[in-house]
Amino acid sequence: METRKVRNSITMVFIMLMSTFAAIEFSESAKGSEIVLTDAIRVVNGGTHNDRMVSMAADSMGNTHFVWSRNTHHLYYKMLNARGDVLIDETQISDPGTQRAWHPDVKVDHNDNVQIVWIDKAGQWSVMYTLLDPSQDDLDGSSGLDAVLSIINDFAVSSHQQNRDWPAIDIDSENNAHIVWEDSYEQLDKFYQQPQIYYSMLEIDLPGREAITAIDDTLLTPIIGHKGHPDVAVDADDFVQIVWDDTRGGKVEMVAPIDTSGSMNTEWADMCVVFYGGNFASGGHFEGLKPMLEDANMTVYETLYALSGGFPAASQSGACTAAYQTGGSGSQGPRNTHLGQSASDTSGGIRKLTEVVYNGGAVNLPTDGGYYSEFWGPGSTWACLSWRDSAGRMGNAANPPTILDHRWNPNATKIVVPISDEGRTAAIPLSNQMTHRASTRPTTPASLQMSSQSLCSLRAGARVRPTSVLTCRTLLSVRTASSR
Repeated sequence: METRKVRNSITMVFIMLMSTFAAIEFSESAKGSEIVLTDAIRVVNGGTHNDRMVSMAADSMGNTHFVWSRNTHHLYYKMLNARGDVLIDETQISDPGTQRAWHPDVKVDHNDNVQIVWIDKAGQWSVMYTLLDPSQDDLDGSSGLDAVLSIINDFAVSSHQQNRDWPAIDIDSENNAHIVWEDSYEQLDKFYQQPQIYYSMLEIDLPGREAITAIDDTLLTPIIGHKGHPDVAVDADDFVQIVWDDTRGGKVEMVAPIDTSGSMNTEWADMCVVFYGGNFASGGHFEGLKPMLEDANMTVYETLYALSGGFPAASQSGACTAAYQTGGSGSQGPRNTHLGQSASDTSGGIRKLTEVVYNGGAVNLPTDGGYYSEFWGPGSTWACLSWRDSAGRMGNAANPPTILDHRWNPNATKIVVPISDEGRTAAIPLSNQMTHRASTRPTTPASLQMSSQSLCSLRAGARVRPTSVLTCRTLLSVRTASSR
């Protein structure tokens, strides 16, 4: 009964809102000359320096405060008044020595102090914080001194193994700092170093010139997937609201050309465990990429191609059983339509691949259990050209020289994962190829440059990063003991 009342209330509000919008007359777009109040001014002339990654905030007097990275080494600060006159010229505010300042963010608090976060990529990447009081300077237009301006100097918010980047900051009603960033660290490495979103809160002790960690590194996104580029806003009630990029709701498609030679039986069993879950031949259980990513609300399409159309015993049993049946139990090659025709149409299963692309032409792969069954390089080239061919045609319009092509889902991130214990063709030993191009590995997404026809851009060790969607989360209100 209560649910019905809520639904009726929501419907009533929606109708009222739509009625209100229907009565609104929307004005024409304003011209730039009508809304631009000042001419553009040059904030800094770096000359031979590479000044970039600028961030800006304004104080209660209309003064503007700029921070940026110079040569991706040190962090610089500048202050202009509301008329654009220089009050504090460019001033280095990161400590002397080896620094690698990236992606600063700045906010001005209610005392008109300037609170700044950035990433220091020198050594172990760290989230850094500093607090400036511009009133300590004489504001005569000359450069200031870091030692004079800094109330809290280069405080490390977070520093762990792996990488972190893209910090953002906002201030609450008591001038406490709320900081978010993306971070590949997780104590148990549960997310395979995929970046997640972290949060921390600092209480500012001005008399003690100290930042006190009120809430230490807190993981906000405990689920596998690629998160990034967060931002944060603290509202009038001191609720901390955070937004970030998130792969949840995204789509990824994986195509795996797999060697079917006699030495690959165990590898086939293990690859089905990798994709679908189960127990490895050497022991140990794995959840499986497909179920793991689906649990993270991602749609996963996959097709495993048996090179030259041979099917080792392991490819028909164990963790491979369902996929083998989905692919026609050895009777079917590439589909005529892409995966995703319906909500349940997510797997191409295990299919035979008997024609690939090598040196710009089609090559037939007879079922030999040896030489041709190891052509994972031409098989990967075929997969790439099935999305974008040598003439630049894409999607269903792509037409590589083979009779049958792989039809990619147009809305998914596309990954080719060749699997073999030999070089990209059986004629070239793996050891020779690894010597000449260490980045090309048959057991990882590879950058295939074996012919002019290889037009896909797949990097070794490339992360699964499907089309991002925005996710917004509101934290509980954060207040200290002295808060209202």
